[in-house]
Amino acid sequence: MKMEMKRIVGRKVWIQMALWGALCGLSVVPGYAAAEEAGAVQAPAAKDVVRNVSSYLQWNTPVNLQLEDKALPVQGAMINTVIMVPLRSVAEASGARLTWDEATRSVRIEGSQLSAVQKLGEKSVTVNGTSYELDHESMLSDGNLLVPARLLPLVLGLELRWDSASRTLALSSRHGSGGLTIRTEAFQLNGNIPVAYAHGGVPGGQNVSLPVSWSNAPAGTQSFAVVMYDIHPIADNYIHWSVIDLPADMQGLKEGEAGSLKAGRELNSYFGMEPPRYSGDHLYRVAVYALDTKKLDAAETPVFFEQLEPLLKEHMLGYAEVDGFFKQ
Repeated sequence: MKMEMKRIVGRKVWIQMALWGALCGLSVVPGYAAAEEAGAVQAPAAKDVVRNVSSYLQWNTPVNLQLEDKALPVQGAMINTVIMVPLRSVAEASGARLTWDEATRSVRIEGSQLSAVQKLGEKSVTVNGTSYELDHESMLSDGNLLVPARLLPLVLGLELRWDSASRTLALSSRHGSGGLTIRTEAFQLNGNIPVAYAHGGVPGGQNVSLPVSWSNAPAGTQSFAVVMYDIHPIADNYIHWSVIDLPADMQGLKEGEAGSLKAGRELNSYFGMEPPRYSGDHLYRVAVYALDTKKLDAAETPVFFEQLEPLLKEHMLGYAEVDGFFKQ
């Protein structure tokens, strides 16, 4: 265990150096440079990002955890730029059962609709027979098995939300309201997003906007809005794409349609995924909102989702979301 921790601490040092080097060039913030040139990033927002990155890079800093809006009596930790959470406490609080197998040094998680196996010291997790690669190996700390936060939606079906002000990872079983449904042909729920949808600054990236479709709109829907944002702590809910005032009879946006929409208004032009290297998996959320108004009164271009969310909630009849992951 001491050798394992020594290896992890050593890796932490060069990861921090690499990220700080990126920060000095302002490339650490996804899409920041392009947004700044377009006048979308104001000075206060830039200061907030720098402060958040500084806090984010602190080694082994605690992370508060909430489940269904209630604080959990345990904390996670930021390790090697990845949020690690105590699996047993979170899983049992959400109703799952855990069984430890000493012979294989692995834990089995049994939920209502899935079964998963995670082996100590490995990055992969097997869910219903399918293997997924995580962004950090599981590890023991004070007798607790810590796993990357990405495991939670895969294994427990939990939605993740990050609040930088309180350093809180909020977990919820809610993924929508009003009966609205969403889907994309680009990736599976909680799967990896193909590199073609990434920004051109990423090797292989083509900056092609994601296809997204929706159905079962609530009665009274007057328009739709679509938002894509990065909830990773280093991005702090940075918006990569937002489209509002989509007519009520629309059922989706085609692949590559950004920039040439026949209807609706793009508040944020599409900027494909471009997370800083070595910062682990970034969760990109694509959400659609059914609204009770044909036109949203959005005069300014938002930078972070918190700037747009209150306006969406004010007119929301229903929403749905789909999450995918991407890393460099």
